[in-house]
Amino acid sequence: MRCKICQQKTDPFARAQILTTYEIQYYACPTCGFIQTEEPYWLDEAYATPIGRVDVGLLSRNIVLSRILKALIGSFFRQDGRFLDYGGGYGVLVRLMRDQGYDFYRSDAFCANLFAQGFDADKVHAAQPAYELLTAFEVFEHLVDPRDAVAHMLDYSSSIFFSTLLVPRSRPNPDAWWYYSLAGGQHVSLYTRRSLAIIARSHKLRLYSNGTSLHLLTKKHIPAGFFQLISHYRVATLLNMFIRRPSLTLSDMQQVLNKPK
Repeated sequence: MRCKICQQKTDPFARAQILTTYEIQYYACPTCGFIQTEEPYWLDEAYATPIGRVDVGLLSRNIVLSRILKALIGSFFRQDGRFLDYGGGYGVLVRLMRDQGYDFYRSDAFCANLFAQGFDADKVHAAQPAYELLTAFEVFEHLVDPRDAVAHMLDYSSSIFFSTLLVPRSRPNPDAWWYYSLAGGQHVSLYTRRSLAIIARSHKLRLYSNGTSLHLLTKKHIPAGFFQLISHYRVATLLNMFIRRPSLTLSDMQQVLNKPK
């Protein structure tokens, strides 16, 4: 197989059982380190339940990310802009951010919107509007064709703030690293910093990363050390104390109440 990031020839890396049923092959790129599965024929079954039952950290993760996101927006982006949470799941992050005064919308082709009804981007705005920032938390590892998907995201915003765990330098086997998510079968793309840098260069963007899980693709110039600093939850929480926005909770309630069914 060719690497889906740099197009170089990949090496068969490991085999593992996913969904407790299918024995599949993983491939590693010797050039950029990207790891991909064989063509994922099992995804219809894997997404029968979009949010896996093992994702018990969904709520706490979104609370942490909402505080880091608020610090990032407050420091480098227009706070009165519009924002899009791509692959937004149940709408938890959108609701958290709107409660803090940020005009967030949701987009997700697989999951029901439970917490941010009325704020689905495709139902509110014309196709491909300009958003100040697009977020894609725990999305990149699900992308079957990462470069095409990133190009699509950039139709909405020139800045993408996302989370995905980078492959450790030791390149663990699937049975030795939980992030392969063998039980769920949805993680088909695993990245190194080098592979993310290639994506950034291909779109003439800068890559900022905390070296583990949080990354930003943007045209903006941001001090790398400061990005790493505000990626820490405690630092972001401290900065949040100085960033004030009027909540959209009450106005959102009125909007939903006044909208025809």
